[in-house]
Amino acid sequence: MKIMRTKNLVAAIASVAALATGSAAHAAFQYTLNSIFGDGLPDFVLTVPTLISSDTTFQLTDFDSITLPSGETVLSVAIRSPLGGPEIDFNIASGSFGYFWVTTDAFVGPGTYCAGFRGCTDTAAIMTITETGTVPEPGSLALLGLGLAGLATWRKRR
Repeated sequence: MKIMRTKNLVAAIASVAALATGSAAHAAFQYTLNSIFGDGLPDFVLTVPTLISSDTTFQLTDFDSITLPSGETVLSVAIRSPLGGPEIDFNIASGSFGYFWVTTDAFVGPGTYCAGFRGCTDTAAIMTITETGTVPEPGSLALLGLGLAGLATWRKRR
């Protein structure tokens, strides 16, 4: 009987481990932009990988709606060269509206980053990135469910 319980426990742990490697964790980042060229540059939230290491484009469905000060709606947001000379482009119907960032690795995590070529004292915009929360991995949800099922079974037997 004890061997059977041990086998069941090992099988359950193996299945949870398989689920845990199924998907990478993601985090929601709040991007806030302030510009010396006008008020109202967009605040928006994207759900992005916790580490952006290659060019990434987010479609309109990936973030809250964004309207530029000119009144144009943003169709997509592209983050280019995140580990080199990072740049963010707001793609709009009439073209694109972009920023170059002084700080390298600007889009790999929370922090304050400055656009332009003269540092944070004379910039076109300052972008603040704040981590707002993480989305749990499927494996952690499965582990939680397995734990709750185990507690229910234990309580029932008692």
